[in-house]
Amino acid sequence: MRFFIAVTVSCAIAYKSFATADPNGPKLGDMPPPLVISQTIEGPLPKEINWDKLKGKVVVLEFWATWCGPCVAAIPHLNLLVDQFHDKPVVFLSVSSEEAGLVRNFLKLRPIKGWVGLDDDEGLKNAFHVQGIPHTVIVDAAGRIAAITHPAKLEARHLEEVLNGQKCSLPEPRVLNTRSPVADVVSTEPPPLFEISIRKRKPAKNSPLDSWSSETNGSGFHGELATVESALHAVFGQTRSRMSIQGQLPDGYYDFQLKAPPGHKDDLENQFLAALRTTFGLEVARTVREMEVYELTQINTNAPGLWPTTERDGGGRMTRTGFMLLGYDMKTIVEYFELVLEKPVVDETKLTGRFCAGLQWEVSDDQSNPKPAVVIEAARTRLGLKLTPVRRPVEILEIRRIGAVNGE
Repeated sequence: MRFFIAVTVSCAIAYKSFATADPNGPKLGDMPPPLVISQTIEGPLPKEINWDKLKGKVVVLEFWATWCGPCVAAIPHLNLLVDQFHDKPVVFLSVSSEEAGLVRNFLKLRPIKGWVGLDDDEGLKNAFHVQGIPHTVIVDAAGRIAAITHPAKLEARHLEEVLNGQKCSLPEPRVLNTRSPVADVVSTEPPPLFEISIRKRKPAKNSPLDSWSSETNGSGFHGELATVESALHAVFGQTRSRMSIQGQLPDGYYDFQLKAPPGHKDDLENQFLAALRTTFGLEVARTVREMEVYELTQINTNAPGLWPTTERDGGGRMTRTGFMLLGYDMKTIVEYFELVLEKPVVDETKLTGRFCAGLQWEVSDDQSNPKPAVVIEAARTRLGLKLTPVRRPVEILEIRRIGAVNGE
């Protein structure tokens, strides 16, 4: 099963407001492909949702996803139509190919008034040859396709036309060039000002995990097969020791894409906070808490394991018995100490530039992490750095599930 659960948070984003169709897919006037729903989140059981049982009703079939900005933007409009036609033979069915738990979590924040079904493995989406979402198909009471449109274009008068057996006045969908469908649609549109997407992925064998890259100005982050925890670290710059997590973070691996105009890092972070809330039901807030930390100072300028270099980001490796960093600044070295010591480390060395740092320590077979005293001694002798326990106010991330806040 392929899971695809991204959320796209938009701010002045241009998107397609016209419908597109595959020339090999079902056309106006055709009988639609079989209506197969694997699970329902809202509405009757899947076995009750098929064209035979819906004969005599107009069906508004909406292909959508929680990650799709235009899909989310269309929800209030579709909900209004549901209210307008609640006493008429019109069924609104929104279909997503995402995990049930994630859809349910999303619906707590943004309810959908019609039926909501799941399409495992995108079988229904592929049967309709859906090229992009949102994608709306209207099936008339006789069981034939009356319109293929974008939900933003659908108005009450169009449904009244179909109910009355008239030809729907919605324009016919634009047929994509199957050799280059994306170029046909996207090439004429301006790029988004803000873009945040989160897509769930299943790692292939030997795939590298938690691979991150970022723009130097902090206006862009890209993670592949990354965890939610690593995303929090990449975007907000906080290690696990600087996070207060109530409950468990979502499991699994995701592809993250965050983009913003230069100089809008704070806005991007705020948009990402909204995405975490919408997609995972996570409340994330920055706060300051006094806690025990390690203060890092330099006591030896000629230590054998730490030397300056002009090499930049030459690679890093960490094992149970040490780490080796090539061409990183002190901020990165501090982060490695925090991973090992599981407490915040405050850099007071005043060292600038880039360094190579090689550190080894002893660990017994029954230990997953070394004892702090062993790391502290290795840092002193190998790197010429002193780690002193102190109490200090530290900025941390407080993370909790919305359900936990509400007592669910």
